Amino acid sequence: MEEKEEILFSTDENRFRAALQDFLHRMNAKELEREIYERDSYPRALYKRLGEAGFLAQVLPPEYGGRGSLTCEAILTEELGAACVPLAWIHSTSSYVYATISRFGTEEQKERFLGPMRMGMKTGAIAITEPDAGSDVMRIRTRAELKGNGYEIRGEKRNITNGSKADVLLVWAITDPQVEPARGMSAFIVEPCERKGFEVIEDYKLLGGFPGTVNSHIQFDGLSVPRENLLGKVNEGVRILFDELAIERVLYAAMLVGEARPVVELAADYSMEREQFGTPISRFEAVSFKLADMVTKLEAARLMVYHTTRLIDAGYTAEKESAMSKLLASEAFFESAHNTLQILGGRGLSEYPAEWAFRMARLSMIPAGTNEIMRYIVQREIYKAKAKARKRRKS
Repeated sequence: MEEKEEILFSTDENRFRAALQDFLHRMNAKELEREIYERDSYPRALYKRLGEAGFLAQVLPPEYGGRGSLTCEAILTEELGAACVPLAWIHSTSSYVYATISRFGTEEQKERFLGPMRMGMKTGAIAITEPDAGSDVMRIRTRAELKGNGYEIRGEKRNITNGSKADVLLVWAITDPQVEPARGMSAFIVEPCERKGFEVIEDYKLLGGFPGTVNSHIQFDGLSVPRENLLGKVNEGVRILFDELAIERVLYAAMLVGEARPVVELAADYSMEREQFGTPISRFEAVSFKLADMVTKLEAARLMVYHTTRLIDAGYTAEKESAMSKLLASEAFFESAHNTLQILGGRGLSEYPAEWAFRMARLSMIPAGTNEIMRYIVQREIYKAKAKARKRRKS
């Protein structure tokens, strides 16, 4: 471990990262990633091994087996992204679920769901997006109607990563259609497995195939959910939603930083080995300057990620910072993948992992909120802070 890492992270955080890296190396995670890529298999068993080894759910409070640290959760996400991308995607969607339950769930909900998720026995997914409600989450139409001792959910969700595979879904639905969605939306913990009223319309493969994961279009047709599965208070789903999105975006950004690391290493190694005109291409500034830009922007994104997790760990909402993290990380990843493809030339167009990384990097600008929405959030928060400052000066 570099000395700089010892300065940026605490002793406990560095030990956790080192133990995780050792575990992933011993399980041959990079080789398993290649197998998943070739077979398009869903690595549920590998995910369970992470739980059994005690690496999952670091964000949970100590009484539920975690460290109470979003920073350690981001370390886990980053290292999984670097070691085995499909495994990282299972973890990412699951982490959003257990982090949100730990922050808003009742003690009974925490007892019921956090243990199995921490052990990797249950995976999770976030169900927000709908066919007509993507960036504009206030347009969701899914309804949850109180009937007897539970709610009946009706509606569709689309572009749900791991939606058909997850054991636990967090579903946002309108519970009071008489008011604006911001005041009439609620969140529910849903266990869809073999439940009447839950249907997978279709599982999609993205950008020509994204091995090891699925992107689901799901439908609820009178799915019955017990009243005790309401997360937080009724009609307060928007508060939970924005909190979840801040955590989702920074953890997603951490995963992208991890995914970009081996891509940058590939470019550096190849440029040192490949010779043209009698010299390694690393000696050409057209190549080496690309690498300099890649490393600079990736490191900036990484620092932004951990700045944001520490803010959230300290109790701040960090909505602006989480948007900045996702924006920086996805664009750094895309530039790294693009430049690596250019450095590898013809080989990069046909060989794993360069061509796969390029597709993943392009995809990364859309999930967890498009990069256009990230820019909107950042500028909104800037002007909001300016307006508050002016108001204070005038008073």
